[in-house]
Amino acid sequence: MYIKEHLNNYKLPTLIINMPEQQDANGQVQFLLTDFNTRLRDIDERNRLIRERVLLLGKNLISSRQDTEDELKEIKKDNLQIKKDVEELKKVSNKLISEFNKFVKREEIILIERMLKDFQPLEFMRKKDVEELIEAKTKKQINTTKPTT
Repeated sequence: MYIKEHLNNYKLPTLIINMPEQQDANGQVQFLLTDFNTRLRDIDERNRLIRERVLLLGKNLISSRQDTEDELKEIKKDNLQIKKDVEELKKVSNKLISEFNKFVKREEIILIERMLKDFQPLEFMRKKDVEELIEAKTKKQINTTKPTT
């Protein structure tokens, strides 16, 4: 008996059988069925392994996605806190700037100091004080110019 086997990994093997002997035909059929059954089990096993790998990849994907979402939530929370802190700093800096504008500058103090030195308000007298002083002096002169009797 002559058996020619065409091997192809994607198709079932085909055999060309010359039929000089009928007894060997049953043996060949049995051989083909056994070979087919073995290949079918191998394919089922590969299919099962691939299915397990796909499930494992799916679980890993879900886990990594959850971790990524958690990290993203944490980053958003930190970002929001940073924004609040920046706004607070802006408010404080604006308050400080407005307060600094209320302070007297060194040049202004020096100018006022010079003006006070020139002005010397403690040496000035009121109009009433001047009149009293004049009156007192005139009385004194009158008293000194009067002859004593």
